[in-house]
Amino acid sequence: MNANELDRFAEKTTPHLRDLAATSEAVRAMYVYDSRYENVPVNRDADLFLEKQLTRTKGVVYKYPGRVIILLSYTCAANCRYCERQDRVGVGLDEEGRLTEADIDAAVAFVGAHPEINEVIFSGGDPLTHPRGLALAAERMAALEHVKIQRIHTRFPLQAPGKVDFALLQRIAALPTTWYLSLHVDHPDELTPEVVEVIRRIRSLGLILICQSVFLKGVNDDIDVLARLFTHLAELGVRPYYLYHCHPIATTTHFVMSLDEEIAIMSRLRERLSGVACPQHIFEMRNTTGKLLVPTDHWNVDLAEVVDFTGAVHDVASASMSVELPHAAASGKRSRP
Repeated sequence: MNANELDRFAEKTTPHLRDLAATSEAVRAMYVYDSRYENVPVNRDADLFLEKQLTRTKGVVYKYPGRVIILLSYTCAANCRYCERQDRVGVGLDEEGRLTEADIDAAVAFVGAHPEINEVIFSGGDPLTHPRGLALAAERMAALEHVKIQRIHTRFPLQAPGKVDFALLQRIAALPTTWYLSLHVDHPDELTPEVVEVIRRIRSLGLILICQSVFLKGVNDDIDVLARLFTHLAELGVRPYYLYHCHPIATTTHFVMSLDEEIAIMSRLRERLSGVACPQHIFEMRNTTGKLLVPTDHWNVDLAEVVDFTGAVHDVASASMSVELPHAAASGKRSRP
């Protein structure tokens, strides 16, 4: 990576994705740098979802009662063009983001000092790009009596299926906590025969599989596409969990759909799919607290304002603006009456 590339979110793919992008427009849109939209300097000071503000020790984000996020690494096998963490991932901070053994010990000490935490979520970047750190953190967290659930959030099996470390996953699955592995899947083209076999092997190890997806204009903004995706995942034993509104930052505006468009699609999906195949539609606004569930059009709901988990009222239009604003200006919040 040269100096100029550090000024923007770098393009990074894998041989698997390059082969897939040759025949899939959706995969190409998700991974190939597009100068029409992305020739924008990175903002390493951004903190759109208050993760930096709520970091308690390096890599440990404590946002919600009962669970913590551990950012093990700022490295991914490939860089999704709609990534929400472009202030840390893909901007030359890989070494800085990789947790050392001392960092992991500090994270375990923090969780150990908070007996109300029963769930640890490993994210990044991608935790599977730091196998030694993941194994170490998983084992030490599992030794804490109050930690009952551990999660891995990863896109690695979709990006480099031939390099998945099954021995590591088997070692993790044997630990005395309940393990969830959350895949990030956005389009049916990603579920190649090689990826499907990897998913089946992971499931055979005993990990509970869920998935998260993002609404992306021009990629999966279609009822039939999403119905095929979620039906296939459910058939593979992967429970669709969240379907997110795309985070509108400077480089992702071309992916962002309106909430009305998303609600129309989500409402028809809810009518077509079974409960095990239909994810929750989630809107996480900048500088608010909580992943907010979006109602379908089966309800008459005023979507102009929303109340977050703290009881603060937010103007939806202001909070979803596709520019990065200072905290006070962007939130548009006031006290709930």
